[in-house]
Amino acid sequence: MPRAKHALVSLKAGLGALRAREIVISCEHASNRIPRRYELLGLPAARLETHIAWDPGAKEMARACGRLLGCPCHEGQYSRLLVDLNRSLRHPQLMAKQSGGIAIPGNAAISAHERDERIKLYYMPYRKAVLSSIRSTIRRQGRCVHFSMHSFTPSVLGAERRADYGILFDPRRLREKALSLLLASALREQGWLVRFNYPYRGVSDGFTSMARQLFSPREYLGIEIEVNQKYLREPESIRRMARQFARTLEEVVEAGQRFSGTAR
Repeated sequence: MPRAKHALVSLKAGLGALRAREIVISCEHASNRIPRRYELLGLPAARLETHIAWDPGAKEMARACGRLLGCPCHEGQYSRLLVDLNRSLRHPQLMAKQSGGIAIPGNAAISAHERDERIKLYYMPYRKAVLSSIRSTIRRQGRCVHFSMHSFTPSVLGAERRADYGILFDPRRLREKALSLLLASALREQGWLVRFNYPYRGVSDGFTSMARQLFSPREYLGIEIEVNQKYLREPESIRRMARQFARTLEEVVEAGQRFSGTAR
């Protein structure tokens, strides 16, 4: 058996049998909506169409995966400028005073009461819903494979980000690493440029990092998927990317159903 193919078989065996019913999808930055009471946080409406307010195309990617695999799919209902669902409560950008060099007037001076209100009304319901899905999946299936869907800007401060897909995971969790390698292999076969823990680190503050603190490596795999927004600019290209990625994820799941293992 060729060395590369042997390595993939070993990865599948280490990961264990992968089933669609183990998967939970989430999309923290699915929406650019601001409740009317906040008057767009003092921003022009056009600003809310840019990446500072949401992850364009990520919602469609998440929905396509949820539909094809028949698994739960959770979507954030409000802009990350209101409160960032992918940040911990201690993170300084939870309610960002500026984003991408743009000042957010409505976040310039948030009272303790207002902060608590946003957390209570917009942050905790989402987080509790996703965690509830993860816990129920672990109870029923023995583990949960959580994919958190995001998109990233093609460049930052004039520097090109050289990737089509970023797959973020914790390298210390061997099953997360195995699944990431398998998914990357499938995407690369289609010609995509895939990088690991890029453009962000998989262990940085985020939903999957938080969940890893709650669940053991045997019962929880948290993978964040980042897609380059240069492929997500038009409705048809978004639909095409979403369908293709969902089918790729389905193929990885189907391939994984034939293997079992004991890796921790």
